[in-house]
Amino acid sequence: MLLAGPGSGGWVHGDESEPFEAFLQTHCVSCHGPDKEKGDLRIDELSRDFLLGVDAHLWAEVLEQINAGDMPPEDEPRPAQDEITAFVARLDGKIKEGRAARMAARPPVSHYRLSRKEYQNTVYDLLGVRYDPAKPGELNEDTLWHGFERIGSELSLSPSHVDRYYRAAEIVLDRAFPTEAAGETRKVLKTAAELRYGGGEDQKAALDRFGIKRPLRYLLFPGTVQSALSSSTLGRTGPEHSGLYKLRLQASGVRPPGGQPAHLSIGTRTSEETVDGLVEFDITAPEDSPQVYEFEVFLEMPANLHFCVVATDVVDRRAGAAFRNALSSRGGYIFTHSSETLLLNPNAPQMFDDKGNGIFSTVLLDWIEWEGPLVSKDEMNRREGVLPPDDATPEVIAEHLQDFAERAWRRTVQPAELDGYLKTYQRDREAGEKVADAYRTALQSVLTSRNFIYLVEGDTVPREKLTEWELAARLSYFLWSSMPDEALSDAASGGNFNGESLAKEVDRMLADGKAKRFIDDFSRQWLQLHRVGMFPPDKKLYPTYDAWLETSMRTEPVEFFREMFAKNLPIESFINSDWTMANARLCDFYGLPEPKSDKFQRVSLKPEDRRGGLLTMGAVLGLTSDGTRHRPVHRGVWLSEAIFNKTPPPPPANVDPIEPVPPEGDKVTVRKRLEVHNQDANCLACHSKIDPLGLA
Repeated sequence: MLLAGPGSGGWVHGDESEPFEAFLQTHCVSCHGPDKEKGDLRIDELSRDFLLGVDAHLWAEVLEQINAGDMPPEDEPRPAQDEITAFVARLDGKIKEGRAARMAARPPVSHYRLSRKEYQNTVYDLLGVRYDPAKPGELNEDTLWHGFERIGSELSLSPSHVDRYYRAAEIVLDRAFPTEAAGETRKVLKTAAELRYGGGEDQKAALDRFGIKRPLRYLLFPGTVQSALSSSTLGRTGPEHSGLYKLRLQASGVRPPGGQPAHLSIGTRTSEETVDGLVEFDITAPEDSPQVYEFEVFLEMPANLHFCVVATDVVDRRAGAAFRNALSSRGGYIFTHSSETLLLNPNAPQMFDDKGNGIFSTVLLDWIEWEGPLVSKDEMNRREGVLPPDDATPEVIAEHLQDFAERAWRRTVQPAELDGYLKTYQRDREAGEKVADAYRTALQSVLTSRNFIYLVEGDTVPREKLTEWELAARLSYFLWSSMPDEALSDAASGGNFNGESLAKEVDRMLADGKAKRFIDDFSRQWLQLHRVGMFPPDKKLYPTYDAWLETSMRTEPVEFFREMFAKNLPIESFINSDWTMANARLCDFYGLPEPKSDKFQRVSLKPEDRRGGLLTMGAVLGLTSDGTRHRPVHRGVWLSEAIFNKTPPPPPANVDPIEPVPPEGDKVTVRKRLEVHNQDANCLACHSKIDPLGLA
C-alpha cells in the first residue's frame, strides 16, 4: 500500500511513513517549518515524492546534517541513537530508491561510446585485426563506476578522444590491408647451445672428454633478466615483421624440497631483475621430464624480449650466499644435468646438494621456437571482400561500402547515409588517388563515425521496444562485448527476433567461445579486481609475495566464476564452497597440495583449509586491506556493495579518523578500536551495518 506524505503525490510506504514523519515533526519542523524557517528550509514543504525527486538534493543535505550530528543543534533535545540510525537508514534508502527508479524510468541513453574492451573486440571480429587500445598513447582509459566500465552515462567522448580514434582506425586498416607485403611465415628454432653458449662447440668438446652424452641446457637463474629474442640472439633469422607469433619452448625446473616452482616470465625488460611479461607460467615439469609450452603473442617490431625467472624462495637465508655466489659465476657455467654439475664445474659455487636437490629454484631450457607472422584463415575471412577490385565502377564501390558499413554499424544502412563518404571518395579519385587509397579513406570514415564508435539506439523519443537490430547489438555487447556475428544479424533481419528465436540465439551465444569475454569482464568489474595490488603487502611481513602471486590471486575469482557459469552451480557456492580454482603458485601460498598442471584447475578444500567461496580468496582479502593488516570497514563496505548491492552512505565530512587509540592503549584488537570509534553517535548509524560484515 502506498500513502501520500505531506506536500507530495505519494510513494511513501505505509509501514515507514509514521516513524519517518514522526522524527521530522519532533526534531526538525520546529526550526524548519511554518513557525521558523532557518536556513531558508521548510522540511514540512519538501516533496515526499522521492520517485519524482524534485527535492532530492535538499533531502541529501538533511541526511548529511543529521548523519554528521550537526542537526538537531546542541541546544535542542537530541533523539536517541537508535532513532537516528533508523531515520538515516530510511532516508538514505528512499533517496537511493528514488534515484534508481528515475534512472529506470528515464529515456534510455540513445547512444553510448564503446568501451576500450568493446572497441578491441569489435575491430577483431570485424576485420580480424589485433589492436590493443590500452597501450600508452592509444584510447583514453574508461571511467569506472563502482568498478564497472560499461555504464553508458559514463562513456562520453571528449575532444581528446577524437584524434585517438582517427589514429586507431588508421592502425587497424594498416594491419588489415598493409600497403607493403607482409613477411612470409617462418619457423625459427634455437637450441640451448645456440642461445646460451654461442653454438657450444667448446662446451661440447668438454662433454666429449668426460663421455657425457646429454645435450647442453640453458640454466636460467632467478632474479636476473636474460635475452630471449633480439637481433643479437636470433639475428636476421628471428622475427622481422609485426604480427602474431607462436612461441614454443621445452623446459623443466629444479627446486629445493618444499620450495616454489620457478616462474618464467617472457616480455620487455623493465629493470635489471624484472620484465613486463607478455607470457607468464609456472615451470612444474621435473628436470628429467621436460615439457613443451606453447603460446601466441602479438609482437610489434622491433621486438626485444627477455627471460626472467621469479622464485621468491631464494630469500631463504640459508640459500642466500649460494645464490649470490652462483649469480656471480654463471657466465662460465656449463649445464647438462644436476648430477653432472660438479664434474663440469668443479670450482663453481654449489648449486645442488649431495642428493641432487636444487638449493634454489631454476629453469632449464632446451630450445625455443618462434613461428610467424601468423594470419589465421578465420582472420583472413573476416576481411575478405571488404576491398573492391582496382577496376571497380562507382556502383560496385557503393555496394562494397554499404556492405562494410552495415557490418560495422550493426544495422541496415540506407544508401543516402553514405552519400558524403562516396562524394569524398570520388573527389579523391578525381585528384589522382588510386582506388585502394581513396576507398581506404572511406573505410576510415566509417570506422570513425558515431555509428561505429557508439552503440546507437535511434532517437530519444521513449518507445516500448527496441528494434531487432538494436536488440541484437545489446545482446552481443552484453554476452560477447562485441558486434553481432552473421547468424545473429540474420536473426535480427528476419523480423521475428523474439520468443523462441531469441532464446535459441542466447543459447548459441553462451556456447560460443566469445562468451569467455563476458566471464572475464563481468567478474573482474563486479568484484572490483582492479583494486588488487593497489596496496601491496609489506615485504618484511610477506617476503614471498611477488607479482606472479598477485596475478594468480587476481585470476582466481575469475576462474571460479567461469567454473560456476560453465557448470551452472548453485549460487550459494559463491559464499561457501568446498573447492576453489588454483594454479601451482596459489596452492603453494594457500598450503594446498600441488596440482599436476601449471594451469588453473579445480582444487578440493578441507574444512581446516579455511578457504572456500569468494570471501576467503586472496584477491578479496587483499583488496580490502592496506598491505599490513585487514581493514574491517573497507571489507564491510566491499561486502555491502559487491555482495548485497547496497552502497553505504558516504561518511560525514567532519568525521573523526577511524580506529582511534582507545583508553586501554594502543595494543588492543581492531574490534575494540571500532567499538570505541562507534561511541560517537554520528558514526554508529552506518558502522552498525558495515562493521559486522567486515569483522565476520
